[in-house]
Amino acid sequence: MKRKIVFAMIEAGGGHKAPASAVMEALDRNYPGLYETGMMDFIKDIGSVKVDAAHKKSWKTFLEYPTLTHLIYQVQNTLAPVTRAILYRTMVAPAVKDAVRFVKRARPDVVFSTHFFATMALVEARRRARQDFKIITYQTEIFTFHAAWRVPETDWYLTASDRAARNAARHGIDWSKIKAFPYPIRPSFLESRRDREVVAAELGLDAGRRTFLFSFGNQGAGMILQYLIALDILGSPLNVIVVAGLNKSLRARLSMNRKLLQNLRIIPLGFVRNMNELIDASDVCFIKPGPATMMECMHSRKPIIFNVAATPCEQEHANYAVFRGVAKYTDGNPMLFGMAARHFLKEEVRQEVARRYEALALRNGAQDIAAFVDSVARGEDSAR
Repeated sequence: MKRKIVFAMIEAGGGHKAPASAVMEALDRNYPGLYETGMMDFIKDIGSVKVDAAHKKSWKTFLEYPTLTHLIYQVQNTLAPVTRAILYRTMVAPAVKDAVRFVKRARPDVVFSTHFFATMALVEARRRARQDFKIITYQTEIFTFHAAWRVPETDWYLTASDRAARNAARHGIDWSKIKAFPYPIRPSFLESRRDREVVAAELGLDAGRRTFLFSFGNQGAGMILQYLIALDILGSPLNVIVVAGLNKSLRARLSMNRKLLQNLRIIPLGFVRNMNELIDASDVCFIKPGPATMMECMHSRKPIIFNVAATPCEQEHANYAVFRGVAKYTDGNPMLFGMAARHFLKEEVRQEVARRYEALALRNGAQDIAAFVDSVARGEDSAR
């Protein structure tokens, strides 16, 4: 019988889904037919739909008010035990019964969790159900640590940097449980791309123009128009791909106004499945500094302009890229965005960014993490 490995994330943005998808894809590719794998939007898929909806609604609100979110984040870390107790009582405890039913029914051998709520629920469900399976927690914050990640009962705790590993140990995760790997990117993300010219023609891009990619989720349509105006003022003919995701009002607003900006050819898109091709077709990426999109752009070696960071951990992500000379940070200011755009439109600047990426020598951690998950599933992780 195949061992069962469940990848438990919560789809509140791509930051929790992307690393789970990357590791699962690498595991399936490197160990074909050996494991039964599956991805779950965990709290929702076990049946706690109302709890899941409340969490995602609150997160969407936090994204709309980044200054408030930064403050709340700091308060939560200062009052860490209180934070965990409140989050557990409101967002996890109501889902535990469903989690117990799930582990009894599914009988997983390993659960790879990329969200602290999933880890909290799984730890308690394992205890109540008296089921024997391993829980691997993957911390999606690349450098920092939030109080909610402290779930010491997890069997393994994986991070994307040595700095994050030290922070986790400082906040109560046993050192012997912590392992650091490079951030994981889906292998197919970097491999399965059509030629840039084919994608550009399909989108209707003008081959004689430089291309900007806008992608930052739940930000307001009005603010995006201000950024587009700042870009238009530069006077250079440009293509602009705007990924609106599930934000239908944003896409509609862009469709109505895209001909008003004479220097821009605007291509508004909804939810897309070929972000790798859109990044590859672009010369500059304007994004929110979430871990997944940032690392996907960096592995694609693109100049990056960051919008406002929603949390302190996102600020540290932006700092990492800015300090290495491959990005600029705007703090949500259209004027700073215009200055950054002008900077990256210079050919010599983009050449310097390419040299900086060459020196960075980024590594994809998906294969290494998949090999580790395999060792856990085979029981070869007992010697820490």
